Amino acid sequence: MQWTPTDQFGNLCIGESNAQSLEELRIDLESLIIELKDRAGDNYKITVDWEYSEINGPDPDRVSHILRVPWLEGKSVELAEDINVLIASLHA
Repeated sequence: MQWTPTDQFGNLCIGESNAQSLEELRIDLESLIIELKDRAGDNYKITVDWEYSEINGPDPDRVSHILRVPWLEGKSVELAEDINVLIASLHA
């Protein structure tokens, strides 16, 4: 996963996911978690913005990384629990 800063200071970085399944998304989430741990240590929270098909962190009020996942569009109800379980398993 390549993280692209949106400004010269690296305050916000964007990653583009090509995932078409939960297993493919796992790889991108692992990369996101590495970035969040570098930024916030173990004190991070990953949130899913279903409206924009994005997964972000380390804090809903102070986002530093956004993972854009077009595959999530329109899938909030059917995938919400599976994605939460996947995030929890990677965070452990």
